[in-house]
Order: sequence, then C-alpha cells, then structure tokens
Amino acid sequence: MKLASKTTLAVLLIAGLSAAPVHAAMAPRKTVESFGEALVAGDAVGLRIALPETGKVRVRLVRLGPQSGALRGRQLAAVLQDFLERGRVTGFEIRTVEQSETLALATAVVTLVDSDGSRARVGLHLSLEPENDRWVLREIRESSK
Repeated sequence: MKLASKTTLAVLLIAGLSAAPVHAAMAPRKTVESFGEALVAGDAVGLRIALPETGKVRVRLVRLGPQSGALRGRQLAAVLQDFLERGRVTGFEIRTVEQSETLALATAVVTLVDSDGSRARVGLHLSLEPENDRWVLREIRESSK
C-alpha cells in the first residue's frame, strides 16, 4: 500500500511539473497581448492587469511619457493614462517574446498619435517577471523605430 501511495505521488508530481512549463510559456505573451490591447483601446484601467502590485517598473518613455526612472504600478498606470488622455495608440505589434522560468523579454512596435497630432512608430522593449500567479511588467523601454 505504501508503494502505491509513493508511486501515485510521484506520478502526480511529474504530471504537475510537466504541465507547468506549457502554461508558463503562454503567460508572458498573454500579458504582453493584454497590455497592447489596453493601449490600443485607450483603457487605462485594463493596463493594470500587466502591472505589478508590489515593487517597481523601470521605465524610459519618450513618446508615451516622458518618464524615466522606477515607478510603482499605479504610478505607471497614471503616466500612461495621462498619455491616453492627450494622444492615442493606433497599433501594437508583438515582434518577439522569449522566456525562462523567472524572466521574459518581449519586443513590440507601437504606432501612436501624440498630443500634438504627430504620428510615430516606436519600439518597446519589455521585461516581465512572475508575480504570484501571473506575469507582470518590470521594465518598459522605448526605442526609435
């Protein structure tokens, strides 16, 4: 009876470990997709899904800001909300998403119209880390595209 219990436990552990990477592999991409969808929709509240509850996000935003430094999730949501009140994001295209167990890196291209009516395409470099049961942004860096 003890052998059957140990065997059952081992099978459950192996099944759980093998299922975890499949779920984890899809999670960072989903976070980036949700972030992009919220930007395009102008949904400042929807952006919070991708932002951490604890810790800070390193930012270097030129067109979506301007803002540089480290911000708490709520502070970053306010910066992005301010942009969305004055301008708009018309497109968000994910280029790459790569991940390990504790870090994901993504690149995207954002098409936007700023508060002056100027159109631009900017690159975004995103870094994500797991927080509780989800992946959250830990860095957002703009680059010219």
